[in-house]
Amino acid sequence: MRAHRRIHPWLFAMLVGASSAAGAQSLTDAAAAHIDAGRYAAAYQMLSAQESERAGDPQFDLLLGIAALEVGQHTRAVFALERVLALQPDNARARAEIGRAYLLLGESAGARRELEAVRRQNVPPDVARSIDRLLSAVDRAPVRGETAFSGYIEAAVGRDTNVNSATGNSSVAIPGLGAFQLAPGSRSRDAWFTALSGGANVRVPINPEWAFVAGASGSARFNGGASSFDTTAVDGNGGVAWTRGPNRVTAVLQLGMFEVDQDKLRDYTGGSVQWQHTHDARNQTTVFAQQSRLRYEGTNDVRDVNRNIYGVGHAHVLPNGQTMLFGSFYLGAETGRKDLPSGVNIAANEIVGFRVGAQHTLDERLQLFGALAHEARDYSALDPIFGVQRGDTLTSLSLGASYAVAKEWLLTPSVSLIRNDSNISLNEYRRGVAQFAVRRTF
Repeated sequence: MRAHRRIHPWLFAMLVGASSAAGAQSLTDAAAAHIDAGRYAAAYQMLSAQESERAGDPQFDLLLGIAALEVGQHTRAVFALERVLALQPDNARARAEIGRAYLLLGESAGARRELEAVRRQNVPPDVARSIDRLLSAVDRAPVRGETAFSGYIEAAVGRDTNVNSATGNSSVAIPGLGAFQLAPGSRSRDAWFTALSGGANVRVPINPEWAFVAGASGSARFNGGASSFDTTAVDGNGGVAWTRGPNRVTAVLQLGMFEVDQDKLRDYTGGSVQWQHTHDARNQTTVFAQQSRLRYEGTNDVRDVNRNIYGVGHAHVLPNGQTMLFGSFYLGAETGRKDLPSGVNIAANEIVGFRVGAQHTLDERLQLFGALAHEARDYSALDPIFGVQRGDTLTSLSLGASYAVAKEWLLTPSVSLIRNDSNISLNEYRRGVAQFAVRRTF
């Protein structure tokens, strides 16, 4: 019978320690691989299960802080990163991540303190640019407990190939009546234009979770050689916002007015409710509902509708931290009035639409952006002239850039292409708009 050899206690302890160290290194290596691949939830699950045993290990705590931050556990991320900085106060990555966590928690002063500490270190240029973008976000973020105010004024000049969104055809065929020549004002007009706009928003905290919010904006556009299509718009809103953790709910009442050639065309009143959920530093989902009452002047009252829209959107920042993708989908209806003196309402329709786009930051001054939107409308009533139920699809593509010449000054060249297709030729049109805008924010 073979005798069992006895292992000396100190040798056994050394072997166990080596095995534990190997296991610990295996855990952090696996978590780091998950983080590098963008699998933050997997990394967080692995690390959080070992926090009671591994807390105090700077390598472990740094990975836990990063993973927690990315999955929306901002407070837990702060605790982990504070442990890193207690032992390694010069750890630039930990200080930058805790600054980002403070920003997401609404602690602007703490975020600025940590990010500026990193910025003073000799960090690589790409890291410095990322820190500068975060510091800009701190500047825009409201300080908890204080009233926040923001606004802008903008001037633009450009060229519009179809200022009145009208058909380019010179005549239109009406069933049973033949072809009719269109008056010049009913055909597309191109023109140079100038535009002025401005707006302001205020947020007044009521308590740590509730705040009063309000905003107002106005715009005016002047079309050279086509002044009969000059437009003016004024809008305002006011309501409340509730914030807790990663969730924010905003409910506001809205009103506005739109003029053409200094004559009021329509006004609207209504309201909207929006819920935003910040999943992590790179993902945010929005669910919204809007209701509005549009009323037109004079004989245009046949276009009066009550509008209801419901939708969802999502924004995602790519791992490079410089590219944001976004998209939204919505549906709803515009229901016609039943109390019109004429008894006819041709504007009621059902709506389905989407919008997708991207924004890419090249450096701390220059951003590129683009968006594609598509909306389909199916009308419920027969058109009294053409004898068919109207169906339209509106598609638009916009591209542009934004360049910060100074902290509050932006130069924005942009181009938009718009196409409306319809089964009624009178409602088909093409439009292109190119403009150069200068904006001052405050």
